[in-house]
This record gives sequence, C-alpha cells and structure tokens, in this order.
Amino acid sequence: MTLSPASTAPVAPTADLPSHRLQLLPQGLRIDGLPELRSRLLPRLIAALLQAHEQGLARVDSPCSRAELRERIAGMAELHRTQVWRALALLDDSPLAALIEASARSSGPFWLNAALLPACRFEIDGEPATGEALARWLGQQRPVRAPAAAPLLPLAYAEALARADYLLDRGELYPARLALQQAAPHVPPGDDAAAAALGLRRARIARRLGDWAALQDELRELGQALNNSRLPRLERRQLRARVAILAAWHWFGSLGQAAPALDKLDEVDPDVLAADSTLRCDHGNLRGIVLRDLAIARGDAALAAQSLASLGDALRSASLAGLPDALQVCAANLSNALGRLVEADLLPADGPGIEDALRWLLLSDALCARWQLGRSSLLNTIFLLRLAALGRLDFAALQRLATAQGLPLPATSFGDLAAQRWASCRARQSQIPADQRCAFLLLWARHALDEGDAFSATDLVRQARLQARKLRDEEARRRYLDEAQALMPQSRRA
Repeated sequence: MTLSPASTAPVAPTADLPSHRLQLLPQGLRIDGLPELRSRLLPRLIAALLQAHEQGLARVDSPCSRAELRERIAGMAELHRTQVWRALALLDDSPLAALIEASARSSGPFWLNAALLPACRFEIDGEPATGEALARWLGQQRPVRAPAAAPLLPLAYAEALARADYLLDRGELYPARLALQQAAPHVPPGDDAAAAALGLRRARIARRLGDWAALQDELRELGQALNNSRLPRLERRQLRARVAILAAWHWFGSLGQAAPALDKLDEVDPDVLAADSTLRCDHGNLRGIVLRDLAIARGDAALAAQSLASLGDALRSASLAGLPDALQVCAANLSNALGRLVEADLLPADGPGIEDALRWLLLSDALCARWQLGRSSLLNTIFLLRLAALGRLDFAALQRLATAQGLPLPATSFGDLAAQRWASCRARQSQIPADQRCAFLLLWARHALDEGDAFSATDLVRQARLQARKLRDEEARRRYLDEAQALMPQSRRA
C-alpha cells in the first residue's frame, strides 16, 4: 500500500483531537491501554522515527530511508521489506493507523504524521520517550558496569598453571605436578579461586595416577574451600560439581563401590552441567563407566543400555564442543564398554558389536596421534588387544577394518604394535599405574603366544609378575599373578 505524501507545512492539532498514550515495550506496543500489539520491531521503528524527528528528520520534506532506520536500531544486520510491512500493518486496526506514513510501506522512505504526532505521548518504562531514553531503547547507549575488582594473577602463577595444563593434556603427570608446585608460592593472598584451581589439578593427577590417598587429601582441602563464603557463588557451584565427580572417582576407583559413586554423581546440579561442556563430558563419562560395571555385576540389560546412553551423551558433548582430549577419552571408554557388555551378553543381537567398538577405539587412537594426547597411557592399547582377542580377530583382519576407516595401524602384528606403544612411553612408565602395566604385559604375552613367539611371551609374563607385586590391592595382585601363572605353562609348551 502506498501512502501519498502530505503537505510539507506543519499542521497544528485541532482542539478536539483526542490524545493517545503509547507505551514502547520490549515485545510490542500498547496504545491507550488497549491489548498489546505483539512485535519486537514495531516499537523500535517508532523509537527510531521519534529520534530522527527530534533531529529534524522523519518529516514529509525530510523522510528517513529504510537503511537509515536500520542504522539507528543496534544489533539489526538488515531491515527486510517484509518485516517492515508486517510491523506497520499492525497499526491498521488501531486509532493511530496514520501515525507512520511512507512513500511505500515496505521500503519507504518514512516519516511521522505531523497532524497526529502532537496528540501522542510516547513512554518508555513510564518515562517520556525522548533523548537518552530513546538512545538506550535503540541499543545505542549501553550501560557500562564496572567489573568486580579482582587481583591480577601473577605472571609466574599464570605461566606455571598453563604449563601444567599443557603437560596434563599430554599425560605428563609428574612434570605437571612439578609445575603446580612451582605455581603454589605465587597464588595471590586471599584468592580462594586461584588456590582451588591448583587443588583441582592436583586431584586430577592423583586420580589418573591411581594415588587414592593423595586424591582423598585434595578432596578434603577442596571441601573446606567450598565452605568459604569469599568464593563467588557461580565458582562455588562449579567447584562443588567437580569435587562431586572426583569424589565419585574415589568411591569407584579406590573403594570399588559403584552404587555410592552413582549417588555422588546424582548430587551434581543439572544446571551446572548444562552450562559447562567439560563438566558434562566428565560426568557422563564416569556415569557410563559406573553403570557398565553395575550392569555386568547384576546382569541387567537395562543398566547396560543406560551405560551406553551416558557414554554417548558425553561423547556428543565433547564432539560438539570441540574438546579433543575429552572426545578421545569418551570414544575409548565407549569402545571398552561395548566390548565388556558384548562379552557379558547384555546387548541385543542386532545392536552394536565388537567391530563397532573397534571403530570407536580407532577414532580415539587417531585423536591421540593428531593432538599428541595420552602419550603416557597404555589404556587404548589394552582395550585394542582385549577387543581383538574377544572378537578372535587376527592382525590382518584388524588392519583391514582400520584401513577401511581410513586409520591404518602403523604395525605388522599385535606384538609389533604393543612393542611400539611400550617403547613410546618408556621414559614415562613410572607415570603409568601398575595395574595398567600388568594388564598390558599379560595381553601382549597372550597375543605373542598366538603369533608363535613363546620367547617374548615368557619374558613378558616375567615382567608382569614383577609389576603385580607392586600392587597394593591384594585382590588385583592375586588376579594378575594367577593369570600370569596360567600363561606361563602355555609359553613353555609353545
């Protein structure tokens, strides 16, 4: 619809012209207390025209183009013709249908009706819509709030903490511990958040080393930090969630109690998880592992499905958030869970199987290689050797699967692959928990036997026995020694 331009001469309102009160609202416009006209754009168009009118524009002899109005409305990349037409059409059934005039309603240029404008009283939050109020409403002036004063982190603290994070991502656990020791003297006095950041990283290192006594000590200190009223509310909520996850690791990894670990994980606030992708990955990953062990212990297929769902959610969060370290951990644990649940016959016949588990593990391996992650870990190799044995795959079959996925293994046999992985972390073997070393050496020995290398198998069994004697857990020590004893006669016969 095209409106014809009015006369350029200003028109004074007649004495009997009724006055109108217009309230500019965030989501619409209200005229004289009538039902609100729902539109985010309409009140902003009016505000832009009122501001232009104050500056001598938006009149029939100096109308405003659509581009000029868009520039006045902050945060709007473009003002489409259809948007403008729909917004102005809302005025058609109101007493102010003629308030905004235009050469063409959809494209402009636009001006305010000189006869009707004096009878209108425009308000924003109960105040006259003029000057600075219009500028604020249009987003041209944003209130600047002074941030809460916080001490500047000392350079030595920030540098040591960054170095510790770099080493942690790459599995250099003892050097990361040393970097944290170097950061500790530089924590700003009274900065509880900075102190808690060190405690959380020390706890993560203790958990990954299987140093459960150190983890318990760190959890005790972090629990005291939670009771400190000086810690900001948001940081306290995040710290509480991280402490709960680490405490669940202690229940599960140190005490072997899955149900209390699950209870600890249920204490984490869902709102905190929703706001932090890293926390969501850590939570879903551990929850999936705990549910996996509960499902196997109880022979419960429903718990097995929940375990895979939790691990899948963690993997999804890591993938979408672009967290390669978390993604490789979640992919490896999903792979291991699939293998364990298939072995326990807790997955449906038409569900995922050993080959699916291997594909996820190969993805995890590829991420580790690309990002130089987990160089001190043998877990991926342990999972790979277990899955290959469970699926009764020889190395050629595994290599075909890996090649089809575009991730060929740089080895000629299981023994060659295991030797490469063992050599790559030789300088950091003290950082690998003893139970991982035992599991790896015994799996390597089993595959060496299958490949006809009895000499290597005998030596590997001997090394595994030495590692098993270092275990504090009596049950685990006995289990590994029994497995070594079962393999030793086989190696001798071979």
